Order: sequence, then C-alpha cells, then structure tokens
Amino acid sequence: MSAALDLPASVTQAPQAVPASAGEQEVRALLADLDGQIITMVLRRAELARYDQSSRRLSGLPASELAWENAVLGRYADALGRPGADIGRALLTLARLPPAYASAGRGTSQPE
Repeated sequence: MSAALDLPASVTQAPQAVPASAGEQEVRALLADLDGQIITMVLRRAELARYDQSSRRLSGLPASELAWENAVLGRYADALGRPGADIGRALLTLARLPPAYASAGRGTSQPE
C-alpha cells in the first residue's frame, strides 16, 4: 500500500504491457480488474471529499471551495483533455454531500 494515499501498490506502479499472446478473455479480465480498482478509488475519493466538506461546514465555511474544484477540473483536463474535465466534474458531483445533510442544523432544507 502507498502510505500517502492508502492505495494498493498495483495502482501506484507503472502500467505493465499486455502480453502479445493475451486473448480477449484475458484482456477483459484485466479491464474488469482495473474497473474494480477505479471504482474503489472513486469511492475513497468521495469519502475523503465528503469528510473535507463536513469539516469545512463545522468550521463555518461553505462545504465546497470553487478555486479548489476548478483546480481539480484543470488537473483532469490537463492530463486527459476535454473528456478529462468531464471525468473531474463527475467525481466532484459524486462527492457532493446530499442536500439534506448539507443543510442539517441550518434551519433550511434548500440546497446551496
């Protein structure tokens, strides 16, 4: 595991080439495994982002910070182009606190 991010070593290592002899089933098994890792990382990212949002709210700050979110989108766009920005937006959306939670204790049920 990578201590900084708590990720499996297989995720933090350089990608390995697919053997030329790999058949369709092998490649699809590798893809399915990779999808599982991506889903696990997305869920972990959402968990950390929700913790950050909760901490900000408890400190009296807005749950999200626009500059931070724009930097996230920029990182994804820089690495993956326009579709990367779409991925970044999807990650930010998945990590948003539910409206009911976001307004809890504030006397309103309106989302921000």
